[in-house]
Amino acid sequence: MAEDACQRLAALVARLAAREPSPRRLLLALGREAAGIREGPLGLIDLALGGRDVIIGRGMKPMFDDESNGQVRHFAGVATSTALLGPGLTRRLSVEVRGDAADSPDGWLSEAAIDFAAQLLSRRLAVGGAADWLRATLCKDPSMQTLLTTPGRPAGRRGIIGWIARCSRP
Repeated sequence: MAEDACQRLAALVARLAAREPSPRRLLLALGREAAGIREGPLGLIDLALGGRDVIIGRGMKPMFDDESNGQVRHFAGVATSTALLGPGLTRRLSVEVRGDAADSPDGWLSEAAIDFAAQLLSRRLAVGGAADWLRATLCKDPSMQTLLTTPGRPAGRRGIIGWIARCSRP
């Protein structure tokens, strides 16, 4: 099965962590590689403009899924902003400028990105554990996605009911 965008994000972070032992450098590299955010003063402009979709697709857990293909950019941008501006200002900009309601997929994704960056910067999360944190926190379980979908058809009631029926057979 092909990797989804969230799994590609985690794989990218694993590669970056191998070469960027500093949490701040890891977050800046994440912004560059996953959201097109340049380093230095131009990066602030990129953040203000929302970055760009480098890793396009889906794969976030339902609570983080706003049904767009740009959630990786969103996550990487907020994490990078946290490294540059701190969690308080990043949160305020997310709510007041971007309009991410706290009880929405975008609001929850912003909070996850702020938490991820803050844990890395405070060293409560080791750089080497960052990819696993992403897989456990953000990404859908790919094995469940396989069980709940039929190739060529999106997951739905029929797919789930069929799976339950197959699992309940002796």
